[in-house]
Amino acid sequence: DPESGLAAVITDLNAEDVDARFPLRLETIRAALQPTELPVGPAAALQVVRRLVSQNDNEHRILYLVSDFRAQDWDNPREIRELLSELDNAGVQIRLVNCVRARHTNLAITALAPADETRASGVPLFVNVSVTNYGDQAVEKVPLQVRTRFYAAAAAEGAASERPVAKVDESPMMELERLEPGETVTQRVQVYFPEAGQHVVEAVLPDDAVEADNRRWCVIDFPAEETVLVVDGDPAQRNAFYVQAIFEPGQRARTGIRPEVQNGAFLRDVSAESLNKYSAIYLCDVDRLDDRARENIEAYVRSGGGLAVFAGPQVHLEYYQRELYRNGAGLFPLPLARDDLLIAEEGEGVPDVEIDATDHPVFQELVQGQNPLVRTMHVERYLRPAADWTPDPASGVRILARLRNHAPLAVEKRYGQGRVIAFLTTYAPYWNDLVLGPSVIVALRLQSYLGSARRITDVRTVSGAIQVPFSGEQYRSDVRMFLPTDDPAVPLVIDRAAGALETDARQLVATIEPQETERSGIYEIWLRRIDGSIQADRFAVNVEPREGDLAQTATSDIIAHLDPVPVDIGYADQYEAAVIEQSGFNQSVLLMALLILLLVGEQWLAYANSFHAHRGTQLHHLGRPGHRASIQRLREENEAETRAAHALRGGDPYTAAGRSAASGADPQDPFAQGVPQ
Repeated sequence: DPESGLAAVITDLNAEDVDARFPLRLETIRAALQPTELPVGPAAALQVVRRLVSQNDNEHRILYLVSDFRAQDWDNPREIRELLSELDNAGVQIRLVNCVRARHTNLAITALAPADETRASGVPLFVNVSVTNYGDQAVEKVPLQVRTRFYAAAAAEGAASERPVAKVDESPMMELERLEPGETVTQRVQVYFPEAGQHVVEAVLPDDAVEADNRRWCVIDFPAEETVLVVDGDPAQRNAFYVQAIFEPGQRARTGIRPEVQNGAFLRDVSAESLNKYSAIYLCDVDRLDDRARENIEAYVRSGGGLAVFAGPQVHLEYYQRELYRNGAGLFPLPLARDDLLIAEEGEGVPDVEIDATDHPVFQELVQGQNPLVRTMHVERYLRPAADWTPDPASGVRILARLRNHAPLAVEKRYGQGRVIAFLTTYAPYWNDLVLGPSVIVALRLQSYLGSARRITDVRTVSGAIQVPFSGEQYRSDVRMFLPTDDPAVPLVIDRAAGALETDARQLVATIEPQETERSGIYEIWLRRIDGSIQADRFAVNVEPREGDLAQTATSDIIAHLDPVPVDIGYADQYEAAVIEQSGFNQSVLLMALLILLLVGEQWLAYANSFHAHRGTQLHHLGRPGHRASIQRLREENEAETRAAHALRGGDPYTAAGRSAASGADPQDPFAQGVPQ
């Protein structure tokens, strides 16, 4: 962010004097910097450079932009081109330095999320892990590790100030056989948590070119159980009996689903907000609803709820068509005409049920294998739709299953944010055997599908604020936060006061700011209730999936995209320190040059004013006539002093005999005779 405090610090360095203390100052700032995991391009940095350029216009400036030139930033660099154009107009030379010559191989975990299945403590749950090959070569035998972190309720309640230690469990190492370039492979792994609470799932890949995308986290909120509402219009409550028998078969086969059976009057008296606690609602053989009950059901589905409607002999056909279907505007997906028998056909091997939506979560397992389960399902009676009805593709209505006479059996409709599935036969096995034998799987898959809209998986990426609103009448205002660090066992702890909402002073909000979520990991916000107990809210923050895409933009395309801005592009190893043009005028170099010239001048002056006698050169050839006379007088005086000194020793140094006598040598010896100097 160009307006952040960090940008101001870096900008201030531009005005620092580069002296003996500058390296220490620079190292102090550099050591305090922490790399983020944000998917940012060069635009923010160029905005800081633009600010620096505007401060001084009397310099020779060169901008070196070092990047790997990823396609996601440079395939359509409109903002970058505008910023570089401003710098070019300001007289800045622009040089682009590519720090990567070849595209690296990189695998990334691009998704980690629980399957759309029932979530409850003590019930196994599948988690889907997606791995993408962002390289340009296929990879094989890729190990993938999945870990779970279980937070026991007792440990959380006893943690007055210390963070409870999670129990870590590692699933068996998985291996991805092969990933082609650009391919994404999804692996399913089963996790289990024995207690309710917010628990963590983590997926890990081996280290490669990009470390940040090799780990991904997911926080799953496991309730003690999922509650469903069952309204049975059958006087004998046969539908409710089978719903309870399937969802609560006993302690040895826990499904995590608790059915709550009510009559039609309950829907009339309950508030629409109270229905939101149910993961799904089942209307089984209900004749009609009060207007208030219908409005509550419609509001529930519009807000994301799941509704299953089963037919039966109590259904009032005219009411369903007039109030629930309403010419396609209501939540019921089709108009009803009458009930009918499915006439048996001669011959064997013709199943009663045909699945149209073979990829639908409710029915896809019924058509798998050489002897699919759909062949074991039988229907005797059903409700027939109006003869002229066909689903309008624009209405969001879809036929999922048909009978062998091609009459619809299961029809789905999207209604607001929710979904409705109408079964034109009974839930209890008196018009069919859909909930008997192996086909009971339809009932369990139906609940998983209907409740998926209520199962919220919080997906957050780096640099996003985390906020937890709470009541100031039930909680204290002081909040403790835990932020991830390089060491998962030593998080960053922040204590701060929660802020008040402008709309309601009694409501407070705890906030982790965007600049505090610049790295992936698990974040926690602890709220302290008035009675001293702790409520811990956990959040998984991950890098953007596209951060691992290392595809580059070609040099020719970069030049074309930045046209008409003139730029030079080269690789980092092409820029040698000896040939890089300096971007300013160095006064110390000028001072050094002046000192050298001064020393050279001083030596020349000393040489020009000193005496220099050359070997074998007559004195009368040196200098001007006046100088020769002075030198001759000095020489004669020197010779006279020398003769007098040697006369005392008995010899003349300017004759051969004298030199021999003075030295004790034979004057006739040729090797003892010197050459006059």
